[in-house]
Amino acid sequence: MKSWSLLVASVILSCTTTPLQAQQPHPGQPAALTAEQNPLLEWGGEYPRWSRMTPQQCVADIRLALERARQRIDSICAVQPADATWDNTFGAFETMSDELGVADQLMTNLVFLMDSPELRRAQEEVAPLLAEFDSSITSNGPLWKVIRQASTAPWVRSLSAARQRYIQQVVDSFKDSGADLPAHLQARKAEIEKELARLYIQFDKNCKDSIDAWQLVISDKSRLAGMSEDWLSRAAAKALEKGFGTPEQPQWLITLDFASVADVLRHCDVEETRRLCWEGRNTEGNTPEFDNAPVVARVMELRAELATLLGFGTYADLATARRMVGSGDAALAFVDGMMHKIKPYFDREVNALLDFIAHRTGRPTTQLHPWDAMYFLTQMREEVCRFDSDALRPYHKKENVVAGMFSIFESLYAIRIAELPTVCLQPGQELPAGTHEVWHPEVKLYAVYDAASGQHLGSLYMDLHPRSTKRDGAWVMRLRLCPTVNGTHQPHLVSLVCNLKSPTADKPALFTHLDVLTLFHEFGHALHGVLSETELGAHAGTSVARDFVELPSQLNENWVWIPEGITAYARHWQTDEPLPADMLRKLQQSRNFMPAIDAMNQLRMAKLDLEMHMNYATKFRGRDLDSATQNLMEPWQLPLSTWAPSVMRCLTHCVSSGYAAGYYSYKWAEVLAADAFTRFEKEGPTNTATGADFRRAVLSTGGSRPETESFRDFMGRDPNPDALLQQQGLCH
Repeated sequence: MKSWSLLVASVILSCTTTPLQAQQPHPGQPAALTAEQNPLLEWGGEYPRWSRMTPQQCVADIRLALERARQRIDSICAVQPADATWDNTFGAFETMSDELGVADQLMTNLVFLMDSPELRRAQEEVAPLLAEFDSSITSNGPLWKVIRQASTAPWVRSLSAARQRYIQQVVDSFKDSGADLPAHLQARKAEIEKELARLYIQFDKNCKDSIDAWQLVISDKSRLAGMSEDWLSRAAAKALEKGFGTPEQPQWLITLDFASVADVLRHCDVEETRRLCWEGRNTEGNTPEFDNAPVVARVMELRAELATLLGFGTYADLATARRMVGSGDAALAFVDGMMHKIKPYFDREVNALLDFIAHRTGRPTTQLHPWDAMYFLTQMREEVCRFDSDALRPYHKKENVVAGMFSIFESLYAIRIAELPTVCLQPGQELPAGTHEVWHPEVKLYAVYDAASGQHLGSLYMDLHPRSTKRDGAWVMRLRLCPTVNGTHQPHLVSLVCNLKSPTADKPALFTHLDVLTLFHEFGHALHGVLSETELGAHAGTSVARDFVELPSQLNENWVWIPEGITAYARHWQTDEPLPADMLRKLQQSRNFMPAIDAMNQLRMAKLDLEMHMNYATKFRGRDLDSATQNLMEPWQLPLSTWAPSVMRCLTHCVSSGYAAGYYSYKWAEVLAADAFTRFEKEGPTNTATGADFRRAVLSTGGSRPETESFRDFMGRDPNPDALLQQQGLCH
């Protein structure tokens, strides 16, 4: 849940905030906050005190932040037209719920990373309150009157371009959110949003609980033939931790953590084990106790009603109205167009895969079992490219990867990154002098400085390994992003989270190539926040259109495929020898192995997302979610012997997170990233002048101007729509 005043500025990954310490008091503001009494609202320094953020304190501070935000709204409502200025209208509006945004993000960070029944109950308690607050903004007639009148005042024309843009964004968002609706429709809108907030929590809970409920214990090692010794060691340690097996007679535990079950589906030679893991994966959001199908149905019905109520044809139109793509129809046309361009290549790749399976199995193959797809693709990749990606892992020691990644972008963007001393405390413990708190002992904290000026630009937490209390996946959460005033700002703060390979008793964490790519991707999001320099906090970092937000992260992925990037981190964990040239060459050759199958996997989810948010009534309502999904996706799917349940049962991005009717934006931004990287290829992937230009034109500007202007500023032209297909060899 995000506070409404931040949503109007198209804030994406989390709430944008200005530094609480720097805010000016508002009329009627309660007594000053204290770090002891309000740890989610006042940190008493640059970094939060995580051990003080108990579930009860989260609820108390969010309730207090809501009250303070309401008082600030009342102050804005009292402004008379003749007295209106930037500071007492739009400036006050921009910062009115900063404290609420901070508290919400800190609590969400804990829920995602240190999950507990107490935290979940606390989140369930505040979610309706936050939804009610968000909805109350557009139904506040006096507030809308002040905003509308102030937006046309003569003094607006003398403001900076960024402030004028913000004013237009606020006005557009009021209109898009139904500020002009009659009272009874305002009330219905509030009811819808409150119910949606409850459904999002239920959806996430079903996903998490169903993941936790499944496990597979293997006692016969032969059933894990093909699995690496490293994987076996980690699985045995997990089993021992849960009470299965002994050091002398080990057993092996498979869970639905991506690093566990996905490796089995890729590498295990035993079909029965793969089948059991595939079936286990299908239990996410798909058991009688944790069935997400009715949750998804209700969410889609409510979103369709909300869009109609607000005057939009579909929810996709509502979601995309202020994005680069502009409408649901345009987004669907983009996805369909990509699918049709790729389809001939996809069909050829599918036939090649079926031929490979027939050759391997000795029997004609027109279909494949879904639990065999990743396995045979991996086998085919190793045979065709003569390359086993697991052979890279000894060269991907976590510490080397992190240090190498830092060095690449330190040079490219003229920054310096330093690790800070940290400690994980229990409630009531004192913070040792010179240290900073983290929420788990594995978490690292890094400060980012401008290399030329030495200014502390921001900091990032890095939490890289899976654990039972942690949500699966990878993301960056912005905890505090600040405006830049006279060239300086309070340091930004973000958390970078992944679920990458963990260390074992006898080996450090050794990452797969996919792990490395994931880390580089998320670091792109982190840099987008930390390197922000915008006049307004509402425009900072990833406060850009949803279909532009993935550009920096997907651009970063290129450096894990090229020598200029790989040589910075790929060294053998025991010998310190660099990655052999032959392995580097094979890695590069494998980049575009079966690119159409890979692209179609992502495009299918984008199409399903859009179709559900545009055509739910005609294609899904009253029908079984799984069969309706199958009918829609079959032309674009591998020829499977049996189908998995609908991915919508567990696709949090599109149901409970911020990518509803927006999954297409991954591919949209991937096109932009492929195009932008052509400049790096031309001028040099380590060219500091090119890096400085990207930092200036894209990373630092955030949402302070239209995204197309930022892209043109860097590239000198509009995007090439075929850039990605050209990069992948999927166009003539």
